[in-house]
Amino acid sequence: MVACGDPAPTLPPAVQALVDFGHRMQWMANGPDPWEVFICHVPVDSRSPVYAGLPLRLAVTPEKVSALLDAAVVDYFETLSNGAYRPSFSAGGEVTITADDEPQACVDRAIESASDTAHGVLVVADAEHNSGEPGGFGNPGGACALPPCNAVATRRSVYVGAADFSVDWGDRPPMDLIEHEIGHALGWPHSGYDQSSSEPLRSALDVMSNSAAPRAEDPGRRDAPDTLAINRLTAGWLPLSGVRVLPANGGTVALAPSNASSGTRLAVIALDDHQFLTIELLMAEGFDDHLPASGIAVHLIEGSDATRVQTPLVGRPPYDDLLAAGETLSSHGWTITIGAGWHVSAHPVAAAPTVNG
Repeated sequence: MVACGDPAPTLPPAVQALVDFGHRMQWMANGPDPWEVFICHVPVDSRSPVYAGLPLRLAVTPEKVSALLDAAVVDYFETLSNGAYRPSFSAGGEVTITADDEPQACVDRAIESASDTAHGVLVVADAEHNSGEPGGFGNPGGACALPPCNAVATRRSVYVGAADFSVDWGDRPPMDLIEHEIGHALGWPHSGYDQSSSEPLRSALDVMSNSAAPRAEDPGRRDAPDTLAINRLTAGWLPLSGVRVLPANGGTVALAPSNASSGTRLAVIALDDHQFLTIELLMAEGFDDHLPASGIAVHLIEGSDATRVQTPLVGRPPYDDLLAAGETLSSHGWTITIGAGWHVSAHPVAAAPTVNG
């Protein structure tokens, strides 16, 4: 959302298509966003490969989970959005599935029971998941003709298993997985995703990749990392006046931190009508205090909707060795050099694409 009088750049087609997609989703990500919390009871004799053979059933309630989410997840997203997004959580109820049902049945039953005022349902199973099974999933739901729309109309949802609510966590369970799945429910895709890996979410730079990266560095951490500027752009939390499109012959831009509330927070290089590079400054503080040092991240963005591919280009997994002053990255026909004061110079080159760093 661009404030009156702010200059907006002329966007390349690939970026404009992504912004247009974001406009259709922004009703979810701006202002109040009421969620209803449901507990899904899974039979001990479940035959689903997700639950089969795991007898433990946790004594969790919608009221307890709602209170935990209100105490942690609300602050996380209000900080991430600079106050633009205000989720809230209230107890919805409890549902039960059969021994032959899969987790989606938990969501379907919760939606059937949701009130007309809920924008989404957040479902926690009372059973843990088997090793190798995803911890949860999130869905932004279907089209909303006249927003805001309720969960019954859109089927917008988040689902997680019980592992993060084990009594072993005490009164401070980790919130990073739920924050990740809510990101999906805002229309954000994965980043740093490698389908061939046993741990496919490999980036420490984004809630939409390895959401537990901060906890791996500090076991006391409970929130996920920050998110990428491109996700802020689609959510409407980053105005177009905070985006600099570099011309075809290159240029230089001074970057403010991507989570700041003003300044140029995202530089874009158009590659063609379907893909572009993003350049942003990530600071090793706040939700990103697990990073070794502040620096410049570069991503390749391919596609224009919630299925877009967002690939880190600096270094190797977990991609947290960011570009510092004096360092250079050559990729996709461009050379990107970092100067003092986080001035970034980018110029096209004729050499074949390579990645350094």
